[in-house]
Amino acid sequence: MTWNQQPTAPYQAVAPTPKPGWARKRVIIPSAVGLFFFGVVVGSAGGETKTTSTAANPAPTVTATVTTKVAEPAVAEPAPPATKTTAPKIAAPKTTAPKAVVAPPDGKAPAEERAKVLDFVGMGLQEAQDSAQAEGFFFLTSHDSTGAGRMQVFDRNWKVCSQSVGAGRTVDVGTELDFGTVKLTESCP
Repeated sequence: MTWNQQPTAPYQAVAPTPKPGWARKRVIIPSAVGLFFFGVVVGSAGGETKTTSTAANPAPTVTATVTTKVAEPAVAEPAPPATKTTAPKIAAPKTTAPKAVVAPPDGKAPAEERAKVLDFVGMGLQEAQDSAQAEGFFFLTSHDSTGAGRMQVFDRNWKVCSQSVGAGRTVDVGTELDFGTVKLTESCP
């Protein structure tokens, strides 16, 4: 047969004979088991292991500093007569919520420096804080004027309704300024 010659008989496709079920299982099950073990080997080889040694990282030690106080001589007092005793009542300590305070860059305010407090009412909280810091006030706090106790997490969403120190007063720059705020979409109470 040459290159340009047509085949003499047409091509007839022969359908493959299906394998019996047991023959297919003999190939699939061992392949699945082999793939499983291959995955286990690759998975265990890929991870990093950390070896900790107590010699390399010594355990932290606790250092206790003991100071002594010179005690005054004890004076023996006569014992009171035996009477009915009651336990003293101890009042629970009062707790207040912590306030966020912005400290100046050097950590302390000059003791003798004084500045005039601006009118911050109506400003956005972030703008009011920036203006107060530009005037030298670094001890700034804010609270929710509605009484709901919400935190002013994103200062740009709040506006100032009141301030703790009146506008126009000249005070020490170490004075804490507290701004009463509401959300931008709310009206001041």
